[in-house]
Amino acid sequence: MRKPVAFLLAVVMVLSLAAIASAEKYGQGLVTTISNVADAGEKSGTAQVNTLVCSLVLDDEGKIVSALFDMQQTKIQFSAEGKVVDLPEHLQTKDELGANYGMAKASSIGKDWFEQADAFGTYCVGKTPAEVLGMAVYAADERHPAVPDVPDLKTSVTISVGDFLQALEKAAKNAI
Repeated sequence: MRKPVAFLLAVVMVLSLAAIASAEKYGQGLVTTISNVADAGEKSGTAQVNTLVCSLVLDDEGKIVSALFDMQQTKIQFSAEGKVVDLPEHLQTKDELGANYGMAKASSIGKDWFEQADAFGTYCVGKTPAEVLGMAVYAADERHPAVPDVPDLKTSVTISVGDFLQALEKAAKNAI
């Protein structure tokens, strides 16, 4: 009776040590910005708060196994006195909205936000965070100051990825 129990405990210990030795690291990074602020006057004012999150998995060599991105975009209306007059009851992220976000029709490549964020995350896989952070970007216009200037992304990502890169950097630093 003791030998099977001892053997089982030894196997569990060996497997636990092997798992620790090749453990993946997980990290999250958030970037919050305020944009599209319009002062109240005779009509209500508005403010938009964007929170982009990166959920990152790194292998034991520091290479990206998974990089997922999503954004909560909250638009708030307020009165001339600064009181909130319209706060959405149920908020959905851009990923949750999917095609209902409606960016595909305005996109030069016909892809919605969630598709472009997914394509960027897929591009990151197999690279180190430093390799991704060092990618070339260009300013397409004032609203798109950091569009990837990488051949692999030309047909799949036209959104600005500056906040993506900041969130990825934070996630990598937070990875445990």
